[in-house]
Amino acid sequence: MKTLDEWKRWYEKEAEPADPIEGASLYFEPEHGFFYYKIFPDIHAMYVDHFATDNYQYLFRRAREIARAAGCGEVITQTFHLAKAYARLSKAHLDLGHSTRGANGKWYWAFTEVLNNVESNRP
Repeated sequence: MKTLDEWKRWYEKEAEPADPIEGASLYFEPEHGFFYYKIFPDIHAMYVDHFATDNYQYLFRRAREIARAAGCGEVITQTFHLAKAYARLSKAHLDLGHSTRGANGKWYWAFTEVLNNVESNRP
């Protein structure tokens, strides 16, 4: 169990500053970590930002629950880690339209998971 500050320090040591996008909300569980998220109602999607956890599958289930409760049909994430490894872990589709180079100069691969359609998210 860690405090939010402890989780943030761990994340920032391993990844980058945990500065959420404007208007983002925080989800936090001391046992499993945190992520920031923002609902985009115009495209029925939730964007997940700065995801720090010791159990990806567990915490991402929570992200899906939030997205479904908000009426979103998709969850969009970005990572600077290897795209192939992230695709295997997340079962989401690579989304080149949302992939971009960040202000820090790193390339961020975007992934979109369509909710309530398990078969469409399998490679």
